[in-house]
Amino acid sequence: MQTGPEAPSAPPPEHMAAAPRPARDPRAGLTGGLRRLFTGRLTLEAIWLILPLAMAFIFVTNTQVHPADFWWHVRTGQIIVETGQIPTTDLFTFTRAGQPWTNQGWLMQVFLYLVFRAGGLPLAIFVHALTIAAGYLLIERAGLCVAGARPRAAALAAVGAMAIGVVNWGTRPQSASYLCFGALIYIITRHRARGGQVIWALPALFAAWINLHGGFIFGLGLLAIACLTRVAEEWAATRRIGRETGELLAASAATLLALGLNPGGPAGAARYVIGFLASNTTLNKNIEFQALSIREADGAIFFAVMLVFLLLLWRRRAALSASQTIIMVVFGLASLYARRIAPWFGMAAAPAFAAALADQPASPARPLRPQKTRLNALVFGLIALLVVSRIPWLRPYLPATLQKPYEVTEYTPIRAVEVLCRLGTTADLRPFANIYYASYLAWACPTAPVFMDTRFELYPTAMWQDYIRIINAQFGWEERLAHYDANILFVQKESEVELIAAARASGRWKTAYEDQFAIIMQRLGSPPPP
Repeated sequence: MQTGPEAPSAPPPEHMAAAPRPARDPRAGLTGGLRRLFTGRLTLEAIWLILPLAMAFIFVTNTQVHPADFWWHVRTGQIIVETGQIPTTDLFTFTRAGQPWTNQGWLMQVFLYLVFRAGGLPLAIFVHALTIAAGYLLIERAGLCVAGARPRAAALAAVGAMAIGVVNWGTRPQSASYLCFGALIYIITRHRARGGQVIWALPALFAAWINLHGGFIFGLGLLAIACLTRVAEEWAATRRIGRETGELLAASAATLLALGLNPGGPAGAARYVIGFLASNTTLNKNIEFQALSIREADGAIFFAVMLVFLLLLWRRRAALSASQTIIMVVFGLASLYARRIAPWFGMAAAPAFAAALADQPASPARPLRPQKTRLNALVFGLIALLVVSRIPWLRPYLPATLQKPYEVTEYTPIRAVEVLCRLGTTADLRPFANIYYASYLAWACPTAPVFMDTRFELYPTAMWQDYIRIINAQFGWEERLAHYDANILFVQKESEVELIAAARASGRWKTAYEDQFAIIMQRLGSPPPP
């Protein structure tokens, strides 16, 4: 932002009526681009807007489902559908059975189960890909609000946001937050640029979001920053609060009330937020809340995108609004502290990316030459062909090289779980399982309650310390297993080498099953004395 003696005094905020609105080019917009496709006038701007969405869809449909997270959510959705009740106590472990459990994302669990029941993994991944693409479509629309009629700037900004979030696109309930977070950014950005009644969509958005996924917490943070910066800007400039800012504040207040529209009511919403923020286990044991590192893929991408963005700001002398600057600083620093926030930083920063990329006025619309129209149509056709090739129901008709099947990852213990389920009844099976295997066990072998799983907030610190001691075969590991009366080891061969070696050396465990990735070992006789 401009400073110094030559800076104008008290510039009006960009959202006030006196501020100029960006001109809207009739060529802009995804729907306009598709409409022109059928009239033979598909423009390069439309191609720019379509390309990032196609990239997201194609990438996600090429991924496989990991054993962690997805499966226990599907199992919970099945329980809700079949019983008509949302679980409030733990149903999946023998260590915390019956303990209170706040199941905040119940609506997304029901949705995942219904999708899986209707079409299995192909449909689940397909719907997940559409959801991710829709979230970034809204990010593009937000970029167009900031950048005027500059589709290339909005598209490149969306690509930058996608690059930061791509590592976290696994098939899981978090896809709901990509869609909701994209909608939140679009609503805030659209209202700031053009006003209107779109801001009143916020209460409905958060009423759904709080029942879908815990990412609504980060959405509340973004909304709070938007409100505070807008009030501060307007008050500093005019010493009053205008109508549009008042609408934002009123809609935000209604949003806070809408958070009470969940099975636990207002107290349930507050309990979840406070419990999440106060859970040392969640923040310290969950790898997703560890600091970003340039040695990891998500950290390297984050710092690379930020470097490009800062170079753009410096080279083009682009000026960001106070709101854009504060959002980038707050979410950027939070991402450095906890890598799980990085995807939301990328989406929240996309309007600022678009502003940095759009420093030239839009060129006036000109008739397209026939050869350029044909070239644009050819490019669009290639993109469409790639997208269609990822639709699961059309794959049998494609060449063999394009018929990659939908499946779980190769290290998902499908065969091992089948063997485990035949080893005994619920009373007999008390497996100590790798937490990533435990999620799949909850779905594929519900008769085998597990030691613990990826619901990090459910387990006290002492249990996590015991889990780490056992999984690494540290001193006293067998005594800790005996304390919980665990009689089966069900672990990954690659990551639990020490535990497997220690169990074999102790002479108190026999191998019941072993394959390339997993091993099941049963305890022989009595456990060791404490």
